[in-house]
This record gives sequence, C-alpha cells and structure tokens, in this order.
Amino acid sequence: MKTLGITGNIGSGKSSVLEILKNKGINTYDLDEVAKDYYKYNEDIKKRVSETFPNVLSENNEIDTNKLGYLVFDDIKKLKMLQNIIWPEVENFITKKIECSENLIVFEGAIIVEADWHKLLDHIWIVDTNHNLSKIRVEKERNLSEKKFDNILKKQLKADQIKEILVRDKIDFSIINNNSNLKELKKIIEKETEKIIQKNI
Repeated sequence: MKTLGITGNIGSGKSSVLEILKNKGINTYDLDEVAKDYYKYNEDIKKRVSETFPNVLSENNEIDTNKLGYLVFDDIKKLKMLQNIIWPEVENFITKKIECSENLIVFEGAIIVEADWHKLLDHIWIVDTNHNLSKIRVEKERNLSEKKFDNILKKQLKADQIKEILVRDKIDFSIINNNSNLKELKKIIEKETEKIIQKNI
C-alpha cells in the first residue's frame, strides 16, 4: 500500500491526523486546500467558476471562496454545477501525485468518499469523534455557531455510511477514534502508521 485517504465529519480531527503524519516526513495533501489553490491560481477554473457564478468575484477579480460556499451550500443544483467543475481537477491532481510517488502518500478530505476518490486509494482512515466533542472543537477552533455546525454535519456522510460504502467497494479501512486529546491521538496514529509500514515491507 502506498496511498492513504483520511476522511471524517467536521470537527473529527482530520487535519490533526494529517499534521501528525506530515511531521513524520510523510507526503500529505489537504484536498480542500488543493481545491482552493485551483480557484486562486488556475485560470481555466477561475474563468469557468466566475462565468457560472459571477457574484462570487471579489473586488480584486478573485474568487471569494466564502461567497462561493455560501451560494452553493443550500442549493443542490448549484452545488452539483460547482462539483462538476472542481472535482475532476482534484481527482486529476490525486492521480498525478500517486503516479509520481514511490513512497506513502496521504490525502485528507471530508468528501473523499462522496466524490468517489476513495476508489483511487489503497486504504482509508475514518476519523470518528462523538458529536458533542466535535461541536466543542469546531466552536473553539473555527468560531462556528452551533447552528452552522449542525447544518454542515447534516450534509455530510456519517461514519457508518462511509463504512458501508467502503465495504461495498472493497476498500480497506480503519477507524481512528479521536475522543481524547492530541497526545492520545498521536499514540493511535503511531500504531496505525506502523501497521501500514509493516504491510508494505
């Protein structure tokens, strides 16, 4: 195995897991940041998005991702239009990185399974955290209201749903229970990473 995906709900600790792996010298990619870079630097994507959603351009003629997110959040049709623009580009990014890498490479994203990117990867870590702890983390770290948190969570696949899809598609996966603190999470990641290393020997 040389490819690993990290997914989970808002506030589960996906970014913390990715950071732990990054600090171990492993190649890691935050797919949300990858998408934002496309909006910012890829002229073709900027053109297509601005033509489809002209109201999301800032005064500097840049795509305002906050406006874009707000615009598509409660509109399934608009969300699908945006996904049709950006998802193929992110999938192409993943594919190219895999082709160029001989060592373990890790991708993190909340929509890895929704976008079918899990089919490109060897193993998935589902980061799972109880609802109240996730909410506390998000309110503290992102200054997000409880209502906004609940609205985002309602639109995401739950851990059990993700597991069902991975079983159906015959993708190996592990559950990363993140219900304690960063120190305990690091211990869990150390053990799970060692399993990956041993599997590759």
